[in-house]
Amino acid sequence: MKIYPCLRLLWIALAGSALVNLSALSSSITVSLVANIINLLCYGLITYVLYRLSDQSALFSRAFPACLTAVVLVGLGLVCTFFVSGSPMLFNFLSLLLMAGSIASLIGQYYMYWGLDERVISCGYAFPARRIRWCLYAPLIGAFASAFLMLSGMVLPGVVLQLACQFVPLVLLWQYMRAVREREDNPLTF
Repeated sequence: MKIYPCLRLLWIALAGSALVNLSALSSSITVSLVANIINLLCYGLITYVLYRLSDQSALFSRAFPACLTAVVLVGLGLVCTFFVSGSPMLFNFLSLLLMAGSIASLIGQYYMYWGLDERVISCGYAFPARRIRWCLYAPLIGAFASAFLMLSGMVLPGVVLQLACQFVPLVLLWQYMRAVREREDNPLTF
């Protein structure tokens, strides 16, 4: 199966999610809620891509249920935001839902990027091995560094750093897609 069309959908979903994350610069609750809904739709598209790729490797087949779990938990968390109005117990439940969804999303991304990395050598892509893993590392490092900056009182530099690190996967995945497309268009040059 050619995976380039699936990777193109994956890139579109990640680009949409990265652009929606720019709403973090806004302090409006309505903008944040709409951004979260659009972000959830983007992750739904990523889940669909992983479903399509799940027969390509064991890592993709592990990524699909993790990503599906993340979408369900975050979706349930968004529904719960309408009922949080003053109940501390419901607020704690919402926080746990969102944290569990984030952990499931990280696990799904781990399996997805390691599955993409696994194909580099076996399919002969002209892409350095282990570089695609930085699609997971860069946002995590950016999140920790930006949290440190925000706790130090430098909120705007922290937000800008986190948003910049969100665009690293787009660049790396674009390069990976070019290598995949080149291999799939010219399969005899292995």
